[in-house]
Amino acid sequence: MNVFRHLLVPTDFSETAAHALRLAVRLAREGGAAGNVRLTLLHVGSLPQAATFDFPTYGVPMPETLVQLQRELMAERSHALERLAREEIPPEVTWDPKLREGYPPEEILVEARAGTYDLIVMGTHGHTGLKHALLGSVTERVLRQAPIPVLVTH
Repeated sequence: MNVFRHLLVPTDFSETAAHALRLAVRLAREGGAAGNVRLTLLHVGSLPQAATFDFPTYGVPMPETLVQLQRELMAERSHALERLAREEIPPEVTWDPKLREGYPPEEILVEARAGTYDLIVMGTHGHTGLKHALLGSVTERVLRQAPIPVLVTH
């Protein structure tokens, strides 16, 4: 019997994240009868704000232009999530898409606390040294503060 019934799988659409998704799919398939284990595929992105733009000659984009740009970005991310799921998740595995906006480690943790998840399955890029110090690690931050177990792969 599988102790994991609902897996949270964050993705940034990298190959490392796709590898973690493949592992989560394998866990779901091996979890018993079809439908016993559910995946939630989560993507966290940042939407541009008016302060992001720097057009000294033309000024800041009109609010309706910014809103339209944000809608288009969310639609693109939604399509990318659907495409990834079509490519990596077989039909017998139940999954849900989830999009959040904000700082990835923080939003992954918010989602982990808000949902009914048993496990977070995520990849790490394995940066070390200066690159790790400057960029930090989303996975490391999630590992330190996650309210549930985290399975990390790379």
